[in-house]
Amino acid sequence: MKEKWKKDRKFRRNCILACLIFTILSGASLYTLFIQPNLNTETYVYKEETVLRGDLILGIMESGSLSLGESSVMYELGLKLNDEEENEDDEDEEEDEENAQKYLEIEEVYAVSGQRIKKGDALFQLEDSSVSGVERKLESALTEAKITLANAQTQYDISMLSAQSAYESSVKEGSRAAADYQAALTKGAEKIKSLEGEIRILELEIAMAQEKLVDEELLNSYEEAKTAYTRAKNKYEETDLHNSTAYTSNLSDYQETESQLETLEEELQGYRDTITDNQAEIEKKQKEIEKAGMSQVVDNQKAENNYQSASLSGDLAKEVYDYSVNSLSDAVEQAQKELDEIQAKLDAFHAFVGKDNRIYAPEDGLVTGVSYEAGDKLTDAGAMLTYAKENEYTVNIDVSEEDVAAISVGDYVELSFRAYQDQTWEGVITGITTTSTSDHASTISYPVTILVKGDTSLLYGGMTADVTFVTESAKDVLYVSKKAVFEENGVSYVYKKDAGGKGTEERVKTQVETGFSDTAFVEIVSGLKEGDVVYIESLMNVNSEKSEEESKKTAFPTEGTDSPQEGTDGDMGNFPENFPGMNGEMPDMENGFPGMNGEAPDMENGFPGMDGGVPDMGGDFEMPGGGGPMENMSGR
Repeated sequence: MKEKWKKDRKFRRNCILACLIFTILSGASLYTLFIQPNLNTETYVYKEETVLRGDLILGIMESGSLSLGESSVMYELGLKLNDEEENEDDEDEEEDEENAQKYLEIEEVYAVSGQRIKKGDALFQLEDSSVSGVERKLESALTEAKITLANAQTQYDISMLSAQSAYESSVKEGSRAAADYQAALTKGAEKIKSLEGEIRILELEIAMAQEKLVDEELLNSYEEAKTAYTRAKNKYEETDLHNSTAYTSNLSDYQETESQLETLEEELQGYRDTITDNQAEIEKKQKEIEKAGMSQVVDNQKAENNYQSASLSGDLAKEVYDYSVNSLSDAVEQAQKELDEIQAKLDAFHAFVGKDNRIYAPEDGLVTGVSYEAGDKLTDAGAMLTYAKENEYTVNIDVSEEDVAAISVGDYVELSFRAYQDQTWEGVITGITTTSTSDHASTISYPVTILVKGDTSLLYGGMTADVTFVTESAKDVLYVSKKAVFEENGVSYVYKKDAGGKGTEERVKTQVETGFSDTAFVEIVSGLKEGDVVYIESLMNVNSEKSEEESKKTAFPTEGTDSPQEGTDGDMGNFPENFPGMNGEMPDMENGFPGMNGEAPDMENGFPGMDGGVPDMGGDFEMPGGGGPMENMSGR
């Protein structure tokens, strides 16, 4: 046999091939029968979880959008007066000049849309000359209203005396002497009252004329007219008569300025004449009052003689009295009402413009719109600026009929906004609509309004809010994941991580007492302390495709068993392909053995890659890689 082995090369090669094939088949059988079943086993995997302390909350979760409660800085003076409203269609000339006197003008705007403002921040600056013009206009209207009221009151006093006289005469029923006497007294008193009322009116007209004579605007206009007239006159007088165009133009300017100056002089002279004439008239009426007092005695005597005629008209005195009281009272009330309205407008005007002609923010907020620009006039009442109040940010959501019974107005909720994941706000329920959102929907829900509390400076309208309605809670408790707790015979346990005495970490089955629980965590009443580590147990299948390194990272050996990888040295799923030294290839007897540099075994010199060693076919043959002994090939 040995001689044949040495002489017949083909025989040697066939023997080696048979040996290798037998070894491969044996290894495959061993893998299929013993190794692979052990690799596909169920294994428990444990994830570490730390015992924490904090609050547990159980509640209802809903989402909604943020709405802003808007308010406005209003312009509501209504500076138009009754006479202006009646003649508004006829006021077409010199419109720009009149508007400068009738309306306030915005000089500067300090706020823009989207700006956050604080109470007291400047929003608008009013133009000073427009403020002065409107103030003069209102004060002039107030003076006129006072004159109107004085006239109405004087007329009322006079007429009431007459009506009262007639009424008292009728009461005496036929006592002509007494009636005439009373009428005489009344007549004298009426005349005196009338004269006194006329004097009051004249005095008020004098006061108004005196105010006009010292009016700075009127005096400035007069001085400007004088200057313009002098300039135009000099220019006209210096014009060459042969230059007809210039002469005509300068003559026209001279005549126009002369006319304007004469108009202003006439106006000023009219005020002076009013003062002079009224003073003379007052002296005249004072003399008439003295004369009326002297003649009253005579009139009283005549009244006694006219007793009979006075008694005949007594029947009508009551009706005349009632009519006079009603009509004259209405006139006085209307005049007083107009005076009060103008006074209210003047007071509101002063409050609006303040001491520095600036409009300030009444409270904190977020500007949502500005209605005016610099140069605009405040001609109509309305919002000058709109802003969202910082204390009126609300979230509107719909709550199902199953959950709405668990909440009520005044309950506090937790709010989070998707733009700020790490922050929370507190909210309070301010309204629950008792009517559902739809009578025909498959799911009935009810609108709920929530007021956002605290600092809202980061929030903007339309943001999406997640709302948690707290129905139950536990404050400052120990808790772990509910997955870490399991029950046996009605008793709760956890697997606690515990350092063993030999420096290893072991699982210790630990009994615990549980308490409050939310959807993910459970309170630990006893059995654990804060910082303890427990395990969350889960079951998984470990297969041949799972590497040893991955198994070591995730699998914790169960009690009483060895590691699933024990006895293996790598991935045996492709055992024949991974046969040691062959790079996953089958032997090729024509081209040489894989892993042997493409050479056939040389039985004289040894196998390539085997340190010159030749298998001893007469004894045990050790396969590379620990394939196990193979007995002598002879006899097989």
